[in-house]
Amino acid sequence: MITIDGGTGIITSNNRLQLPANSGGSGNIIQIIQSQHNGTRAEVDSSTYVATSNTVTITPKIASSKILLQFNGEVNTNGSNARVYVTIYRSIASGTFANIAPVGSNQTVGANNNNGFLGEIRGDNSRIQVPFSTTYLDSPTYSVGQAIEYKLYMRSANNSSNVEMPSSSNSHPTFSMAMEVAA
Repeated sequence: MITIDGGTGIITSNNRLQLPANSGGSGNIIQIIQSQHNGTRAEVDSSTYVATSNTVTITPKIASSKILLQFNGEVNTNGSNARVYVTIYRSIASGTFANIAPVGSNQTVGANNNNGFLGEIRGDNSRIQVPFSTTYLDSPTYSVGQAIEYKLYMRSANNSSNVEMPSSSNSHPTFSMAMEVAA
């Protein structure tokens, strides 16, 4: 059975809610993509960002949409006096990945200061294992039909500290979500 709401124009078909093509009003969610990573953890001992396998790919259906991102997981400093940094990189149409972290007013966080989205997670006196969550509304420049891939990257404060995501292989999943939001 197909029903069309005369007031909103929303079509309901076979218990699925759908928007008519190109009708998403500003702020409406057009689509949601979620991925879950349960595999081997990333172990990084580099002071430059290294890619993890935690990704989500979305192909926008409408021009000029924004992408609301959410990443949830767990990191481990794996030792005392260690630091872990996490950020999000973006690739459009299989292009080069680039860090999309915003820069704070005092350059204390963001791509230019290399602190990523979470800033510094530090375990001064002992190893620290903590959950993280980051949400960001991205405004990428793309053409309809181009896939946009978002990937978590991480680094340590120096090349001698090994940091991990997740803290334990195969037991702490990392969730990655991308939502297309009509502009």
